[in-house]
Amino acid sequence: MQDSDANRLFPTPEPLLSIFFCYSALVPVKSLSFPSNIPFNVTHEFFLREILLNHHLKQYPPSESYQQSFWKWAIIQLESFTRSNEDAEVDERIYAHYLSLRTGACSETPPNSFITYHWRFPKTHRYPTEEDSYETITLLESRTTIEAGTTGLRTWRASLVLAQYLVQHPYLVNASNVLELGSGTGFIGILVASLQLQTATPTVDRKMPSVYLTDVNSTVLVRCRNNVRLPCNKSSPHPNMQYKSLDWLDSLSGQENLESFFSEAKVDIVLGADIVFDPALVPPLVKTIFLALLPEPTQVAFIALTVRNEETLRYFLDEIGKVLQTEEVTRNNAGSLLLQIPDQVDAELEVKIFKVTRGRDTQSPTNCEELRSILRSI
Repeated sequence: MQDSDANRLFPTPEPLLSIFFCYSALVPVKSLSFPSNIPFNVTHEFFLREILLNHHLKQYPPSESYQQSFWKWAIIQLESFTRSNEDAEVDERIYAHYLSLRTGACSETPPNSFITYHWRFPKTHRYPTEEDSYETITLLESRTTIEAGTTGLRTWRASLVLAQYLVQHPYLVNASNVLELGSGTGFIGILVASLQLQTATPTVDRKMPSVYLTDVNSTVLVRCRNNVRLPCNKSSPHPNMQYKSLDWLDSLSGQENLESFFSEAKVDIVLGADIVFDPALVPPLVKTIFLALLPEPTQVAFIALTVRNEETLRYFLDEIGKVLQTEEVTRNNAGSLLLQIPDQVDAELEVKIFKVTRGRDTQSPTNCEELRSILRSI
């Protein structure tokens, strides 16, 4: 993976590629496996050229604290080769880089860091990309569970699961105006914008679809916008990215304003990942989703939920089931680069995706008014 071909997967042993993807995504060193069965010169050259000297990773590097632990591990593993091979030698540039990280690299609170996720189109989709190429999403993220009083400054596993589903079903967003609830770091927004740009055939009469990214926290929304606009992300030239502060509680008191926004936005599909975690927010969230789907009966929502608490999930499904039609969708994780990246916080938790629509019985004006009455009682 030379700098001039930053997104090509050249013939490289899979274990080394796995290390590259994990390093880019700051996977803890304890989760990595060193490929001792690959010749030293191949492994050493890969660590030097494709990780240490990688142009993208130099411009958007993992945090110094992570690099320190990674390169300490890599040096120990590489030196183990040299003890049994007198012709093997670790390049001085690797030692020099590691030593440059030692001063001040460690702290009690992990610093924010650039993280690069890798994904690729399924082989069944004939997009104008090389068969062995991959796409990237780079974000500046928090490495703590909560920062500045919010969990929205890092990407959670539910976003990776929903992203993989969209990669496998790109027609859902290619030509659709998209609204995301709780956009966080901007991960889903970047993916959606990339899919739209990848397949766009804009004409004089046809504009690029809109992507509305929303969050209640202003700090999160600024981070989201900055990540989307990073020059390395394919989302950066998208001409119709929108950022809006959206408080679900407004569905309880400022419903008219929300209805006006959703009507003007002409949203075709609503997305949300890991947005059901507090039972107190379930009623306003349900009302917000209902209002977002109200203007057109053809609208649909896909909500990816991490099962942290069975009772909270059941509460959400019961409440939304009173006014909207909900069904769990099946998904195929085969070949996903995104889901190969373990997250030390919620990696073991189950994620479910639900498709939400108004359903056949809710499309008449009379029934919509009846549903409004039910909403007022929730």
